[in-house]
Amino acid sequence: MSEVHMSEGETPPAVDKPSEATSGGPPINPAVKDGGDGLDRPFIAKAGKTVFRFLHDFYWRVEVRGLEHIPRQGPVMLTGLHRNIVPFDAMMVLHEVAGASGRVPRFLIHPALLKVGSIGSVITKLGGVVACRENASWVLEQDKILGMFPEGARGAFVPYRQTYQLHSFGRHDYIALALRHRAPILPFVTVGSAETYPVWKLLPWKWWQQFSGWPGLPITPTFPFLPPVPLPSKWHTVFMEPMHFERQYPPEAAGDRKLVRRLSEQVQEVLLTAMLEIKNRRKSIFWGNVFDRDDLDQEALTSRRAGPEHASSSQEEGA
Repeated sequence: MSEVHMSEGETPPAVDKPSEATSGGPPINPAVKDGGDGLDRPFIAKAGKTVFRFLHDFYWRVEVRGLEHIPRQGPVMLTGLHRNIVPFDAMMVLHEVAGASGRVPRFLIHPALLKVGSIGSVITKLGGVVACRENASWVLEQDKILGMFPEGARGAFVPYRQTYQLHSFGRHDYIALALRHRAPILPFVTVGSAETYPVWKLLPWKWWQQFSGWPGLPITPTFPFLPPVPLPSKWHTVFMEPMHFERQYPPEAAGDRKLVRRLSEQVQEVLLTAMLEIKNRRKSIFWGNVFDRDDLDQEALTSRRAGPEHASSSQEEGA
């Protein structure tokens, strides 16, 4: 297993924090005033034909592979790495998944995103729900796609020099959720989103931390001294084959901490391997494709890389 970097004093992702959500009800979201879950499909459809299309096809020129792996029904846990102080990567993935499958992934979001009225309203219309176990369970119980970044805010605010390292996944509770709700994990990776706002330094300014909920004040080429225009980097996104741990283990396995950690490490290895392969094959952060190169095994890239633990389990099942 590749090394996982975790700084002293780090806390688990927000998904591990409890909320006051009631079992079986709609997700708690402070931006929603009418008690609904906030999702606005007409808004998403309009954004898909306008601003999302412009950003995806012309500004960041995202090349995508593996959309055929998106299940057309049933609960799914869409799991990726977050490398952007603004959730543009989640928005582009939502645009891609909705366009390919008609399904809208419900991303778990940091509560700080809802503090600014206009931003909170947009995030809510796009289906974002506050990150907590109850909300995550609600999404999966509705047989929907749950989008999440197990690294939490840590992954979004890492200094650029650490962008292509893997950071702590906290207590690995997302694996337990997947096992309890019989949901496959669908790993995805985007390379290029970190370069839109590369974090040069993160200042641990306490006032800013309390005001924004962010781990610090990020210093980027355009923030906070210039207008926060994202750089037009070239993006590469790959959706890999679903990892069906729910077919190998019963719901009760969610209580086995050693197993949950081992499965989480397999997911981390898949994500890190794909991220590094794409990063190492690109020639520039601003242009050039990687998926149409003759020397790139696209089938191997979009297929999950099973570690020794998974391979062993598969052999036992087939015995």
